[in-house]
Amino acid sequence: MAKPTSEQLAKINQKALQPLTDDQAHVFQARIIGTKRIDKYKMKVTPNFLRKMADQVKEGVALLVDHPWQKWDALSFPYGRTFDSRIVEEGGELELYGDHYMAKGFEANGISTDQLATGIDSGTIFDTSAGFITTKHNCSICGGDYFRGAECSHMRGQEYDGKECLVLADDGYIMENSIVFDGGYEGAGITRGSLSMKPPEESESQQKTEYEPLPLDAKSLDGDGRVFYFFSNKGGMNAFVSKQHQTLEQAKTQAEGDDTVTEEQKATLAAAQTQTIALTAANSVLGQVRAALGVENDADITAKLATLSAQATDGAVYKTKVTEQACGAGVRALGEAFNTETMKAMLSHLPVSEIEKIGATYEAQAQAALGGGGLVIPRVISLIFLQELPMVQRQLTRRLLVKRHQNNSKQRQRKRLELMLYLPSKIPAEVIC
Repeated sequence: MAKPTSEQLAKINQKALQPLTDDQAHVFQARIIGTKRIDKYKMKVTPNFLRKMADQVKEGVALLVDHPWQKWDALSFPYGRTFDSRIVEEGGELELYGDHYMAKGFEANGISTDQLATGIDSGTIFDTSAGFITTKHNCSICGGDYFRGAECSHMRGQEYDGKECLVLADDGYIMENSIVFDGGYEGAGITRGSLSMKPPEESESQQKTEYEPLPLDAKSLDGDGRVFYFFSNKGGMNAFVSKQHQTLEQAKTQAEGDDTVTEEQKATLAAAQTQTIALTAANSVLGQVRAALGVENDADITAKLATLSAQATDGAVYKTKVTEQACGAGVRALGEAFNTETMKAMLSHLPVSEIEKIGATYEAQAQAALGGGGLVIPRVISLIFLQELPMVQRQLTRRLLVKRHQNNSKQRQRKRLELMLYLPSKIPAEVIC
């Protein structure tokens, strides 16, 4: 068994009450579960749930032997603990790996950690089985709760418009990871009560709950709606639920009623189911709205919208101000050739930051033009200005510059003619030019 590295030992000692040395600990890595399609139950663990389990494995879950807690009257002795985790992409799917440690010299129920370490090193112990619980089961076709007939009428394993229906386990928690000798628990019809660490004498007064393998056609879950899973890389998946669940056929019978149910009662039931579906959809939309607005409660939505509305109004006022400033700079830069209304229409589709940049460019051009007497726009300034504008504005501004240049040429010709007509003939011709 490999000794822990210094980095691993530091993480282990964050969990241990008494610090261990590298000679006092066994460490090993195991693949726990991933997002691959699990054929037996036509299901997948979602990346969201896998990341949650990764956090729990990093925090530390118990390392057991052969899921001892599955018998309601048995005590569970952890032989080790997880201390780190990582999610790795393999073949387009995500796989969760966990790092485990065991303290040397520990023994319980006739099994020692040294024996387990020897078995792992020799290859005779080569499989682990994760025990976890799912609390959220989405349908891959409609997105509804698979085990609530009012939300989902699809059947796992069947195809709808060419797409297979799968149950997506999207929430829950991992309880432990077990070293197993037979590739996972294969029992059926077991009975267990509390899953806590209470001694048998304290549990005898509790009511025992019967569990059985989860049928593939189950369409409802009574009680707290939990499903117990055991998954190992060798033995695959096994699931257990209480016996009070309904199959798809039983759910249909209950929904349709029997001969003693009147048509009016059937209509009332159908209306109630429709309302339930509509309410579920509305709650889903509200959840999306809360997430988009960054609020936790429905009551906060109105206040948040009012705040955003006020901010939007302020933003519109500021955008109008910036647009007017940019157009004013354009008039100063290009004179009568600048088409204010056309430019306003173009600026209305741009963000404020872009309008500010365009206004600053116009202002720089106006300052350059005024510095040269207001008659001639230096060619270098014009080229720099055009390069900073978007293509549509570049074309429009180029036309404005040409028109401005033509107007300036006419003005110079007119001034030259006036000078030739009215100024004394003794003024040299080169001055007139």
